[in-house]
Amino acid sequence: MTQLPWDCVVLGVPASVQGSSGARTRWKAAVASAAQAAWPAGTPPLDHEVSVRLTYFHEEAPLDVDNMIKPIQDALIGISFIDDSQVRDVQASLRDLNGTYLMRGIGRALAEGFMSNEPFVHIRIETAKNPKELP
Repeated sequence: MTQLPWDCVVLGVPASVQGSSGARTRWKAAVASAAQAAWPAGTPPLDHEVSVRLTYFHEEAPLDVDNMIKPIQDALIGISFIDDSQVRDVQASLRDLNGTYLMRGIGRALAEGFMSNEPFVHIRIETAKNPKELP
């Protein structure tokens, strides 16, 4: 079983759920490729409820934050989780790529995103919190 939290980075500008089908297809392929490369080899997708955190580090945010969620979740099906119905919580954020941030213990994936010096999406998956606890 994969140890959680798990994360990966996808370089580039995310496609919006409202974008062209070609742009969504290319973006979903990029997400799937990055996730497959980061997912432990031979490990099946998670079979329990999860929380997903998406952070888009950009220079100019040309999309609404909520429009990037669905294409990314769809691309992770069969790689990180069996079905997107397992996603219980989603947090999506936009952050300036050139911003100043306080970080402790930065992970390899996030560091690689910043070192690329181009827009990227950081994807983090965790075990879902107790559904009886309100956020």
